[in-house]
Amino acid sequence: MKIALVIERMDLSRGGRETSTAQIAAALTRRGHAVTILCQSGSWIGEGVEIRAFGRRGITRALALKNFVADVRSAIDGGDWDIVHAMLPAPGADIYQPRGGTVPAQRQAALRRRGPLGRLLARLVEPLNLHRRTLAALERKVIADPNVLNLPVSFMVCEEFRQHYGLTERLRVVYNAVDMPPMDCPDRPTWRRLRREKLRVGDSAAVFLIVARNLALKGVAEAISAFAEWRSRPDQPQGRLVVVGGEATQPYERQATALGVAAEVVFVDYTEEIHQWYAAADACVLLSWYDPCSRVVLEATSWGIPSITTVFNGAAEVAAGAGGIVVSSPRDIPAVAAAMAEMADGKKRFDRCRACEAAAGQLGMDLHVDELLDAYAQISSDNEEK
Repeated sequence: MKIALVIERMDLSRGGRETSTAQIAAALTRRGHAVTILCQSGSWIGEGVEIRAFGRRGITRALALKNFVADVRSAIDGGDWDIVHAMLPAPGADIYQPRGGTVPAQRQAALRRRGPLGRLLARLVEPLNLHRRTLAALERKVIADPNVLNLPVSFMVCEEFRQHYGLTERLRVVYNAVDMPPMDCPDRPTWRRLRREKLRVGDSAAVFLIVARNLALKGVAEAISAFAEWRSRPDQPQGRLVVVGGEATQPYERQATALGVAAEVVFVDYTEEIHQWYAAADACVLLSWYDPCSRVVLEATSWGIPSITTVFNGAAEVAAGAGGIVVSSPRDIPAVAAAMAEMADGKKRFDRCRACEAAAGQLGMDLHVDELLDAYAQISSDNEEK
């Protein structure tokens, strides 16, 4: 089968959707399919995967997006792919899988994490956001196409299709998946010891891990506040809150200092050695204001590490049944601090880790690709009938 995957930028350091696309492309190629990635720009090189980068054309983001979508449409019209699978709303694609969630839900999330004044200002300037308006128009067009199969990455996103577009058909939930080393990776104990030595804590300490690029969207400020509240409780073990991958960390460092936990909150630059930090962690924290289906929570779960997350994260649907704790909002600091206390208790955490391990087998990339191929077969069957 000849498959085209569509994504704006193919740079794995940008985050989860790029990493997912790379892992899907690699898995499809291993199964003998011919894969082309259509992108604006791409630094990733995958064995056997063709990268077709059109380049960025346009002074503004909105114009660059329009030009990219036009380039994709021309490639689709002139190509002979059996399936075109788009991660952004690209007219002409067979499958739309919005790994960043739907545009209206993104807009709601941007308002949700602001105070009353911030929400008012955001509503006033929203009409000036030409990039989002362009995305919204493209998404409406794609979702209205009766030939497009939509693949929300969680039931939360599936509900967005119903709520914002009234769509009840042409929907198949295909959860995000991850490609992690085996849970019993022989290097894991060494990684745990070395990283904890770097943190200057022993094995009895509670290490909470945040992996995020957009620190505001992932609730890092709220996590620091909750961590400080947990640390203020009596009879708690040593603790560290490790934040990996974020940029512009200075405001959060100042917050940790003001709350008296600067020595216990550690910021780490983006690293390809993220597995070593998972090995060091006892629990994952991701207080998402919006996350269609966080790969970080799935990665942690697949390694037997329980998570603390929010109802605004589609991966909470997995975490809730796999040893995780789901809170109603990043702002519920007492609930998050209580969850940290629960995770810091070794005996209680043991049962949660076992629940993670039981769910891990359902989170692998092979199962995800099986479901994608089944969706591709559905498209091919529908096209033959027409």
